[in-house]
Amino acid sequence: MGAARRIVNADTGEPIPYAPYAFVGKHTQVDKTRVEAITESCSFTPSQKFLVLWWIGVSPEGMEPLRATGADIGRRVGMTADAVGKINRKLVKHRILVIRGRIGNYKLYRISPYISFHGTGIEQREAVKTCNPPDIPGFDDSTPARWEAQ
Repeated sequence: MGAARRIVNADTGEPIPYAPYAFVGKHTQVDKTRVEAITESCSFTPSQKFLVLWWIGVSPEGMEPLRATGADIGRRVGMTADAVGKINRKLVKHRILVIRGRIGNYKLYRISPYISFHGTGIEQREAVKTCNPPDIPGFDDSTPARWEAQ
């Protein structure tokens, strides 16, 4: 093994503090303002909010759907297939989930690229052109989030 590399200031030769990228697994861009609006909305139940978070974490790269049935999802999150189906239908109604294919009669979903996306910025820009923005009750994307306005 060679010596550890370090980053130095080109003018002074002083070391520049470095922190290794210590996260594991894949990463995604998330619209924090929309997620905040969903989690604070009284229009969604705690179970619906939980599944939004779950969908953010499991949606594949690009606009690919998650290839799983309601029964598969239910086993993973501790819900019945009927409960998952009902929640998914509500999230689709609000365009928080988007339908991206089918297995037989079962629809395949993924999180809206307006809420979360795994890919480059250019790919995300193209992805949002394929669907309408989510309809989050009480959310107005023309005003900044509360914490930004203060």
